[in-house]
Amino acid sequence: MLPARLDELERVNLELEVLRRTRAVEQLRGLLTEEESAQEELRRRVEQQIGRLRAEIERLKSEAERLESRLQRLSFARQSLSDEELDREEESSRAEEAAWWAEWRHRRAERTSVQGEFVFDNHHDDIALRQLYRALARLVHPDLAQDAADRSRREAVMRLANAARDAVDVDQLRRLLAIWARPEEGERPRDVDALRARVAQRQVEHGEIRRQLNQLRRSPLGRLLRQGDIEIRRYIRSEEVRLSRELALQRLRRRRVLRQLDDRRKDLGVPAGETGE
Repeated sequence: MLPARLDELERVNLELEVLRRTRAVEQLRGLLTEEESAQEELRRRVEQQIGRLRAEIERLKSEAERLESRLQRLSFARQSLSDEELDREEESSRAEEAAWWAEWRHRRAERTSVQGEFVFDNHHDDIALRQLYRALARLVHPDLAQDAADRSRREAVMRLANAARDAVDVDQLRRLLAIWARPEEGERPRDVDALRARVAQRQVEHGEIRRQLNQLRRSPLGRLLRQGDIEIRRYIRSEEVRLSRELALQRLRRRRVLRQLDDRRKDLGVPAGETGE
């Protein structure tokens, strides 16, 4: 038998290299999905423990800001305004602000359409969300799995996709689709240059997924995940203490503003019992 030609040997080596790099990319995709799933589970665990505290703090902050705005208006008023009058003022101010921003977005859309660009609004975001989710589902649906391990990976990706859809996170869906989408390759190329290009493409994919994986692992949630369950519980306890202090400060802030409102209304000749707060 005659020895194989050098170009034939190179072609075989390149085909093997494509297969090797493709498998490496698949493994990295699996690791990335596992990392995201683990971090999402940790995020839910933390939210279950301290989510209510955070929500109550945000509610009190919003109320205190509203009261401080009301106090500022009363500070410059010559006569007291009832809560109903102040509420109407706030609604009118918000309506004017919303109208201004709507007009600004409209003018920006007109300018960018002239320049050949496209600006997404909420309607287009909803369409993009549905399209991206459906495309990703067609690509990674668990029913397309080839074995149990493949099904497990696909189920993990679909859980991330479902969470992104529920959170209206278009960017996350785009990222998942970019990671898991595979270009239509058709028949395996036999041309050496085409095989070299495919090897380079796999190398780029591998580097990008590796970068995203490392970025996730270096994130605060990723570092916490690697510290173990004891450190996670310690972190949650410390956050509970910190948020409880913040909650007490916001309650104190609210009481102080209410007292200042009451004092200002007294100065304007309104009895304390008629503040409506």
